[in-house]
Amino acid sequence: MRVLSTVPYTALRLLRDYISLLLLLVVPLVLITVFAFIFKGTTTETGVPIINESAILMTLAFQFFGGVVVMAYIHPDFFSERKERIQVLPFNRTMYAFSISMCGTLYSIILGLILVIYSELVLGVNWGSWLWAVFVISLMAILSSIICLIFVFSVKNYKIAERLSEVYGVGFIVLAGLFFPMPDHAFFTFVNTYINPLVLSAEAIWYQQMGNGSEAWFNVLILIGAIVVTFMIMFLIGRRKIK
Repeated sequence: MRVLSTVPYTALRLLRDYISLLLLLVVPLVLITVFAFIFKGTTTETGVPIINESAILMTLAFQFFGGVVVMAYIHPDFFSERKERIQVLPFNRTMYAFSISMCGTLYSIILGLILVIYSELVLGVNWGSWLWAVFVISLMAILSSIICLIFVFSVKNYKIAERLSEVYGVGFIVLAGLFFPMPDHAFFTFVNTYINPLVLSAEAIWYQQMGNGSEAWFNVLILIGAIVVTFMIMFLIGRRKIK
């Protein structure tokens, strides 16, 4: 129960982190707004406004980097000079690490929700069911936080862990074809169909909008499976590291 008393402190640290707020909220807000004006009135081959796809992909893509926020608070408390002070505090350190992770993940989800509300109410982006959209965004945020924690627990050099998190996020964004179209090859098709969290999340939202619930849930179940597997890996590695 003593760990619960640290939650307001963690929340305050997050709210004071203006750089994270800038990168995870202000930057995507600006980009989505700019793209809304650039692609105004233009549609895809299926008649869907381009800004709909762009806003959804961009909102989900920035969830990749929400996990970096969790890394940034776990590392100084458990792997730096502050570690000795944390060790003498009268609470379970594993639960404290868990509370930091949950606060950071919730922070990322809330920022994603703000992007959903802004893009639909101000720019007219169609997200379909907000509840479903937030559910999918939450899965992306949870998975990204877990992956980033695996990096910080597995690699001694924090800078390398940061670079790995960037490779993870940017790599899947590139594979999704956001920067340039990917070659029509079986490998890229397989990765984007069954592995890439960004494509799986975006298609889960699009399938739900089209009323194709079975395909939407298929993608979501893949994400949930990835969360379960990576969480077990993270828990086994992290429990040894933070004792």
